[in-house]
Amino acid sequence: MPYVMVPVPEEHVEDVMQFILRAIARAALEPWTPESVTSIFEQVYEATRSLIAFVARATLEGKDLPDAEAARKLQLSVRETTGILNELNVAIRDANLPTLINTRSVTERLPNGRVTEKRVLSMDPDIAELVRAAEQAELAGAPHPLREGAE
Repeated sequence: MPYVMVPVPEEHVEDVMQFILRAIARAALEPWTPESVTSIFEQVYEATRSLIAFVARATLEGKDLPDAEAARKLQLSVRETTGILNELNVAIRDANLPTLINTRSVTERLPNGRVTEKRVLSMDPDIAELVRAAEQAELAGAPHPLREGAE
C-alpha cells in the first residue's frame, strides 16, 4: 500500500496522531454477535446485568436512560452505577468489542427556565435486541449457546 503524506500544522500533529490511533483501534474491534452478548451477560455480576438490561429496555422503548434513574432502579448511588459501567467497559475493551452502553451529556431545561446537563445512557438498538434475547434466555432457564457444547 502506498503512503500519503499530508501536511499538518505543527500544533495539530499530536491531535491528528491520536485521531489516527483511535480510528485504527475502532477498526480492529470485533462486532457484537449473539454469542459475544451472551458471553458478556454471563460473565458480569447481577448488578451489571441489570444495568445492561435496563439500558436495553429503554433503548427498545426509544428512550435514553438518565444515569440517576438507572442508579435508582439498581438501588445504588450514581457513583456506584458509574463504577459498574467503568468495570463493564474494561471487560468489553479486554474482549476487543465495541462499547455496549454509550454515555453522553444532554442539556435539559428546568421548569424555572434554567438549563442543566444530565448524563444519559443508551445502546445501539440492534445490540439491545441481542441483550433482550440473552436476558430472556437466562430468565427462562434455557441453555445458552455457549453452555451447550460444554456439557
